[in-house]
Amino acid sequence: HVTLYQAENFDAKGQQIPSTPQIARIFNYFEQEAGIKFDIVVLPWKRAQLEVMHGKGIIYGFSKSAKRLEKYRFSQPVITFHVWAISYGKDNNYQYSELKDLKGKTVTSGLGLSHGEEYEKAKNDVFIVQEDFISYRERFRKLTKKQSDVLFIPFHQNDSRNQVEKFVNRKMVPEFKDPELDGRTFEISINPLFNDTIHFATAKGHFDEIINRINKTIQKGMKNGALPKLYQEN
Repeated sequence: HVTLYQAENFDAKGQQIPSTPQIARIFNYFEQEAGIKFDIVVLPWKRAQLEVMHGKGIIYGFSKSAKRLEKYRFSQPVITFHVWAISYGKDNNYQYSELKDLKGKTVTSGLGLSHGEEYEKAKNDVFIVQEDFISYRERFRKLTKKQSDVLFIPFHQNDSRNQVEKFVNRKMVPEFKDPELDGRTFEISINPLFNDTIHFATAKGHFDEIINRINKTIQKGMKNGALPKLYQEN
């Protein structure tokens, strides 16, 4: 058995959101194919990272950064996400197309959240990041109140801009059932701003055999197409 840490996620009412079917399928796949039994523990993201640093388990959903690469060993990429910029109001540079368009903008983000190496390089250089514990609903509210300019949301690499726009405005925001957000339309960047690879990871010198087995399973799953299919199913 290996302790596997995941980031906690809350809905608009502050209730813990269970893992998506895709994540459940991913974990089941690795348990079966790599012969690993996961004991899943859900914690605040910063706390989860500390537990892993102390050698208490492995983590899933980790993005690479220069600082993390110094301390953690990453598996091969399990999936690649495209990270889109969400904004509000056509007067708020809604035509975000590339990183330089975010110069001087304020980004609302979860504490300890990363969207990969390029994001880390740009963070607090190209744009300013406000990190906190608030829900997605509160982040969308901040956009409408001009308390921040941009919210980043990762989507599967096969999702088009049109699919992202439909999901955000026709599904995600309406499900908040928030009078302050009802009827509001949010703008989606012309292009994704970052590509973010998602990994398993562990503190260097810990659980090397587990990561080796995970890597072999990733290689096999990518070669035969079984791994990408798990994310494409609803």
